[in-house]
Amino acid sequence: MEAQLQFFKVFTDNPTKGNPAACALLSHWPDLDVLQAIASEAEQVVTAFIVPVADALYQYQIRWFSCSQEINLCGHGTLAAAALVRQLQGEGCYQFLSQHGDLEVTASFSALQMVLPQWLPCPETQTELPPALLACQSIDYFQTRDLVLVLADEQAVQQFQPDFTLIQQLEQHALIVSAFSPPDTYVLRYFAPGIGINEDIATGSAQCSLAPYWFKKTGRTEFKVRQLSLIDACFSVAINTQQLHLKAQAVNLPHLTRLIATIA
Repeated sequence: MEAQLQFFKVFTDNPTKGNPAACALLSHWPDLDVLQAIASEAEQVVTAFIVPVADALYQYQIRWFSCSQEINLCGHGTLAAAALVRQLQGEGCYQFLSQHGDLEVTASFSALQMVLPQWLPCPETQTELPPALLACQSIDYFQTRDLVLVLADEQAVQQFQPDFTLIQQLEQHALIVSAFSPPDTYVLRYFAPGIGINEDIATGSAQCSLAPYWFKKTGRTEFKVRQLSLIDACFSVAINTQQLHLKAQAVNLPHLTRLIATIA
């Protein structure tokens, strides 16, 4: 089986900015080692693979891979998949089904809007911070899938010095540091060395933890989001008691498209 591997920049409409991702539409699932080999060779932050659901025009199964392993619930990989489907089928509301939850993306030519789950803090599983993280003087912390440190302000987030060896030893999926920047913005950085991503450029799934927290703290229902990585990327989120919506854009990099061969 042959397929096209296409490349995108997500959380931007500028091909020189945003978070890189690759995506391939397959007719069926090859073996795990085949998918991992393709993702490793692609050398992107994440590579998404989608397979159409039989007799369902707007539904796809989806899986996400870093260069080193399969990962779960990747927002920016899903947006890349939605951009690919938009390119092939046009505007529509598409569902992406995975073992870690289902995501829905409304794809128009002007924007991609994704519905995300809300992850609330788990106080019953709260653990003490390692001493090295206590030293960073967070004003709050909580855990969902990820461990979140709330810092005093944007400058503290920008100046945070990650210890990747320590972070890799955490039991949580990743470490997020965040702060509120009045009047309507929260900032973050996202570290996931355990899945081969030391610091992510822009992270959709981080908003599952952060948007509910900042909604509770500020009462705001709409936020601008800035991830303080080395490459500019921007998006917005809107939240209510039922749903969380992330709005962004993605741009295709057609000159990078390549054919891939998978085992039949």
